[in-house]
Amino acid sequence: MYGIVGPVLLNPSTGRYYKIPYPPSYNIGTECYGIYLDEANNDYKVVRIQKGCFLRSEENVEINMEVMVYSHRTNKWRLIERTVEKCYAWCSVVIGHLLHIVFSLELTKSKKRIGCFDILAEKWTTDVPMPEINGNRSIKLVVLDGLLCVTTLYGIWVMKEYGVKDSWFKLMNIAYDEIWDWPNITPIAFRKGSQDEVLCSLYRNSKLEYIWYNVREKKATTATLNGVLPKATNRYICKGSLVDFPGGRNMKLHQPKQAEETTKSSENYPFVHRFT
Repeated sequence: MYGIVGPVLLNPSTGRYYKIPYPPSYNIGTECYGIYLDEANNDYKVVRIQKGCFLRSEENVEINMEVMVYSHRTNKWRLIERTVEKCYAWCSVVIGHLLHIVFSLELTKSKKRIGCFDILAEKWTTDVPMPEINGNRSIKLVVLDGLLCVTTLYGIWVMKEYGVKDSWFKLMNIAYDEIWDWPNITPIAFRKGSQDEVLCSLYRNSKLEYIWYNVREKKATTATLNGVLPKATNRYICKGSLVDFPGGRNMKLHQPKQAEETTKSSENYPFVHRFT
């Protein structure tokens, strides 16, 4: 979302982007974003959740979390909510028009929850139930094949039926050893035509790597991919689209030098680098 030019809306398929203004109360700190196309009103909406921001209000009260919504049609940010409760959030993903965010009211004492913000209605809705997991650290949300996914230091869970707690199932176990040496692993996509092999990114020896992991055989093989920025920190499946942002501009791309490394992946997935 953020780059050297500031916050932008970007279509990586066309290279068209639209620079949006900073929120009125913008300050440096941890934040979560979600974007959704409101087709009924022909409007792109961006949700920004600034958490643990400790802003000071006009009443001289410390604000611990702020929710704002940007409308591309009006080119303005609107304040939706401010709370003085101590909220700590870690990550966010969008499924449909719902922004999901992992948060807790206290950093160490309270259990983490999956909050759900309706971007269309611009309000919080019912929490999504968490899976029964051992430990409560380093929880991250991912969308895998359209399904909500939770990753932790100990495993990866997928919710087969949205909103139903009993539908959570464990996709992968994670154990620390010489092979699995990373702080967190991110599932990206299933191999085409298979539900047994999952493409994942992970950090090993401070380097970003990719693997195909077979959930049945519990084996991993190295994956080398085409068209992936080597230093980008996040990878997501990008569904190709020619939809344009009104008033958008063309992105100036530098032609990369010829890569010396080989690309032997049997699948060529499109990826997008998130501006952070």
